[in-house]
Amino acid sequence: MSEQIYIFNPEHDLCIANGDENFVPPRSAVGFAKDNLELSGHLKRPNKQRRHIIPWGWNHSLKKRLINEGVDPDTLPSEEELQFIRTHSRREFASDVHSRLCCGDSQVIGEDYRIVATSVNEIEAFISANGSAVLKSPLSGSGKGIRFVRERLSESDEGWCRRILDKQGSVIVERRFEIIKECAMLFECHHEGIDFIGYSLFESRNGAYSRNILASNEDIVDIISTYISRDTLNAICKGLTSILADTLVGHYEGFLGVDQMICQAASPVFVPVSEINLRMTMGLIARNQYDQSQNLARQLHV
Repeated sequence: MSEQIYIFNPEHDLCIANGDENFVPPRSAVGFAKDNLELSGHLKRPNKQRRHIIPWGWNHSLKKRLINEGVDPDTLPSEEELQFIRTHSRREFASDVHSRLCCGDSQVIGEDYRIVATSVNEIEAFISANGSAVLKSPLSGSGKGIRFVRERLSESDEGWCRRILDKQGSVIVERRFEIIKECAMLFECHHEGIDFIGYSLFESRNGAYSRNILASNEDIVDIISTYISRDTLNAICKGLTSILADTLVGHYEGFLGVDQMICQAASPVFVPVSEINLRMTMGLIARNQYDQSQNLARQLHV
């Protein structure tokens, strides 16, 4: 295998949302990448990755940048691959996967907790029926493209919805819950199939990532299983692996994370597919960093 070159480009989500290969991300995003280059040392090593360049995430802007720097275009993703990644980075994909997931547990919330709205009337009807909601644009950067509303759309909310509908074609509208825990299932997709890598436990504030908890897979499962049975959790993992393989294998190679939530409704409920990120994630870094530290500790005690 040739030498692996890792690129930490956390501005990826902004580039994906914009879609233009000439998009210039804000200085804050580029500065964050430069200030945290050491994170590249904790990126999860791929099992069967054929390309020698492994970024945080592939997008049109990164491809053009690499070509301008002299990288052979034949070693980079094709236009079809990049468009596939962008299409399946939309939040509609998460909604579709959720709708195909069958686990038969009343503690697991059904896909009707959210809709993909294509008009303001649909959005208003959902809010009227549920009292409060979270509005999300199909594509956005971390913490951006999310609005929280109660009872009705304000004039500002309605204007935002109309702009997103005009630019991206839909607005994802979800029932709003009090979040108890946030977690993720982590996967690697390659040309032979999809491998489950492990779990991530993290925190966010107003939809923006805050931090990951360093813990073993076993400890994270122990925490999650206080709200949902291990059998159901395993069934969800198996179902996601199958659904994602049917959709992604042959079109995407790389890592992905499926964000999940434990929320307080009348009783705690599990949201098995909150977001799907077709890229590296902070959860994968946390998983790799923890596992590496434990392996080193075992070696020192041999």
